[in-house]
Amino acid sequence: MALLKGLEIGYCCVDQPRISSLVPPVAPYTADPAYVRFHGRNAAKWFHHDEPYERYDYTYSDEEPEPWKQKIETLNTQTRTVLLYANNHWKGRSINTVRQLKLLLDL
Repeated sequence: MALLKGLEIGYCCVDQPRISSLVPPVAPYTADPAYVRFHGRNAAKWFHHDEPYERYDYTYSDEEPEPWKQKIETLNTQTRTVLLYANNHWKGRSINTVRQLKLLLDL
C-alpha cells in the first residue's frame, strides 16, 4: 500500500466472496479518487461457473453492505472523491445494491 500511495496509484477496494485466495475487504486510501467495487458474494460460482456472468449473480442482504459504511465514510475524509461501483449486474441486481448503499450512507 505504501508503494501505491508513493506512486499516487489508487487501490481498488473490493467486496467479494470471503475466499482465502481473494483480496480481503479492506479500504486503504492510496490516491484520489478512492474506488470501491461491490462484486457480490457468490462463492459457489466464483471459480466454478459455466458462464462468466454467474460469478456476479448475487443479491446482497440488507446487512451485508453495513461493514462498508465506516470504511466509505473514512475514505470520504481522506479524498475528494469516492467512487462506488456495483458489479453484481446480472439481471439488474446492481440497481438494488446502489439503493442499499444510498440508504446506508444517507445519500
